[in-house]
Amino acid sequence: MTRRVLFTERISDDRNEKSDSIESQHDKLSRRAETEGVTVVGSAVDLSVSGDVDPFQRKELGPWLADENLSKWDELWVSTQDRLSRDNKHFLLFVFWAIEHNKIVQVMDDPGFNEQMHTETGLLLLHAKALGPAMELKRIKVRTKDSHERRRFTTRWTGGIPPFGYRPVQRYLEGKTATYLEQDPAMAAVLHEMRRQIVAGQSFFAVAKFLNAKGEHTARDRARIRKGKPVHRRGAAEGVPEQWSETTIKSLLSDPALLGHKKHKGEVLYDSQGLPVQVADPIFTNDEWQVLQTAVEARTRTKVRRVNGTSPLYGVVYCGECGSKAIHKSSHHTPSGVDYRYYSCGAWPKEDRCRGISVRAEEPEEFIEIQFLQRYGMEPVTEKVWVPGSDNTKELDGVRKRISRLRNLYVEGEFDDSPKEYKDRMHALRTRETELSAEPVVEGHWSEKATGQTFLELWAGLDLEGQRLQLLKSGYKVLIGRKTFTITPEPELWPEKKARLEGLGYVLENHRWTLPNTGEGQ
Repeated sequence: MTRRVLFTERISDDRNEKSDSIESQHDKLSRRAETEGVTVVGSAVDLSVSGDVDPFQRKELGPWLADENLSKWDELWVSTQDRLSRDNKHFLLFVFWAIEHNKIVQVMDDPGFNEQMHTETGLLLLHAKALGPAMELKRIKVRTKDSHERRRFTTRWTGGIPPFGYRPVQRYLEGKTATYLEQDPAMAAVLHEMRRQIVAGQSFFAVAKFLNAKGEHTARDRARIRKGKPVHRRGAAEGVPEQWSETTIKSLLSDPALLGHKKHKGEVLYDSQGLPVQVADPIFTNDEWQVLQTAVEARTRTKVRRVNGTSPLYGVVYCGECGSKAIHKSSHHTPSGVDYRYYSCGAWPKEDRCRGISVRAEEPEEFIEIQFLQRYGMEPVTEKVWVPGSDNTKELDGVRKRISRLRNLYVEGEFDDSPKEYKDRMHALRTRETELSAEPVVEGHWSEKATGQTFLELWAGLDLEGQRLQLLKSGYKVLIGRKTFTITPEPELWPEKKARLEGLGYVLENHRWTLPNTGEGQ
């Protein structure tokens, strides 16, 4: 009967191991197969698979060990024992499994391996042999951990998927080649556009929808593309890209990694001076970052959600009786076959403070288009801008936690051989604590900024969504009542308007307000 043989090949890292490692294994197995005249039914080739991975969990070998495929082969061949497994527990479990299923295991550099599987003395010898690769694997892990520990607080990139906005680069410094991070201009531009939309009042969902429509790849997909691999969404076929979501947008835009800070296990790393370890240039300036975080926090606190589709005037229309935000509703499948849209009081009927105002949606929308421009068309367009404050409470709390951790390490004896290092680090942290404690807390606030345009000049170039966002930026509301509409705030009295515009830098010339630095008239 023809012997049916399965080749098993594995390397831990297809980048760092010798390029001919898999080829060498395959050549050794193939030469033996030709000599013995067996039938090779397949090759389970696992690339970049650590020796401590259970053989039954390996991507290529695992399926061959499943019950439905056991009838396809009789013998498993491997060049060396450690290519089967470096974990002594996994190795012995596999050996007992092979005995139970009457499978032959041939190790090319250990001809007596299969015979030893079937005697008590032989099993003891196999166990002893398994300890060697297991101990070597342990030494490899210790060396790898020590290497990562040494590099953790340096500006080098220790591996993994870089934060969105950055890409890994190889640099030759001090006689060695190492990996660092640098800004990716294309991703940085995407981040600035995301920031602009969030600060302008867009939702996380809207930003995610925008990115998906543009086909912008996520950080994971970009990492796959750099390695020459296809994009891949979990649960979908290869080639299907990941999708942005509200959660990923919020998480990304609040991640201090965008400031170039290095992180470990989700936390920012700090150097011996108590400052964040900087691995790359920040995507945003400190002011841009503070404004963004304020906008992200504001979006996070917002509990109101749009219902029955997107409201053309969401956030602009309010109930004129109780002041609650109006919600947009649609009536479908009416007897006449016509769909109707309404703006209704969002508090009614859950609260008894209102009788439930409701109007056809077209009415306030037409009112905005006509009445607003008639009454406010010549008004200057202003926008709210965030003036960052100064609040180091979070950083101060972090410094005090690091002081506590450092003191605990000292008590546990971590600095017995290096007391000076402990004193230097503690001194730096105490100094930083004193500096932060002395800085006053100044709250950030919104301020009004002139754009140099009137609403009449701006309006023509905006679609309905753009008009809605501009009304929100400028603080206007439409109060709906029973057959009545009111726009707030009411036009200012002349003395108040004059003082406000002059405070924004406008100058009245020939009955027109102008911004001297732009020359644009009002």
